[in-house]
Amino acid sequence: MRNRFNRTLLLSMTALSVVAAGCGAPGRTSAGTGTDNAAGAGVLVENQVSLGNGYVQTVYSRGANGAPTMIGVAVSESAMNSLPTVPTHDGNTCFDKDNSGKVDPSTECGSGHERVLWFPRLKGLPFQWIMFNWQAKGHGPAHVFDKPHFDLHFFIQDYESRNAIRTGPCGAVFVNCDDNATAMKPVPAPFNPIGFGEPGAAGRMGNHLGDVNAPPFTPGPFTQAFVYGTYDSHISFWETVFATDWLKTERPHRNCLTLKWAPEVEVSGHYPRKSCVSHRQHQRDYLMTFEDFAYRAAPAGTTPPDWLLPPQSTETAPQPDTGPAHSGHGTP
Repeated sequence: MRNRFNRTLLLSMTALSVVAAGCGAPGRTSAGTGTDNAAGAGVLVENQVSLGNGYVQTVYSRGANGAPTMIGVAVSESAMNSLPTVPTHDGNTCFDKDNSGKVDPSTECGSGHERVLWFPRLKGLPFQWIMFNWQAKGHGPAHVFDKPHFDLHFFIQDYESRNAIRTGPCGAVFVNCDDNATAMKPVPAPFNPIGFGEPGAAGRMGNHLGDVNAPPFTPGPFTQAFVYGTYDSHISFWETVFATDWLKTERPHRNCLTLKWAPEVEVSGHYPRKSCVSHRQHQRDYLMTFEDFAYRAAPAGTTPPDWLLPPQSTETAPQPDTGPAHSGHGTP
């Protein structure tokens, strides 16, 4: 009953915020058109959270029919130049593996510095929210993702179901042993992405499937990469990875990676074909985005899990009952 009440209240608050935004209130305003990248025109911002001395915020654009044409995040230059390094992790994904009664953030935590942000419920958009992670020392596998980078997890799985993936002593990054077994269940054809391997599961995330035939799994520079997330035999998130040393050094005007799709999807909707990054000189930020969306229809008779909510035609969606609790995160 409490959850239903909170959802109703949040829906009402969301509706009010949309009206307020139309009257000039902060929270959904133009980020400037700019000329630094193809995604610059018509970029809108959703919500913003702090990172270092700057911010991370969700961005999006949509076509005349309301369907998404771009979603992603903008990281300010001030954040990029002050990324936190001590402690390495901020305490979101931890497990007391030595039973000492306290958690050592340097050895008993994963996920780096985590921020949770939200997208508006754009027409036909399967992605509900994003978990942004700054990994100051990288993570496993060794010689693959062990350099400083950003992880952008675009979740299809809803926030509450993701939170139910418990931490524990198993998997690649502190995941409950039963939940690790659930996460590692293979995705059946035709929904499994061909050529993607299994680096391992993490608490509060699920399993990760990397493109083992592309850098950084193969020789070549680590710039950006694409990963699928899975849980209980379903695709639960799409992830892009960006090497921060490369971003700072190259300040790419525009760099895009073509995404390798699975043969079919479980939920009909608009899916991106490219992952792009641009340094926007005038806005003084880095734009990391999914772009070049195309509509994909799920095969007839497909029954996705409850947490794979069908994309809706309305712009806004219910937010979770409670947001991240620790200091430094924004609220939806």
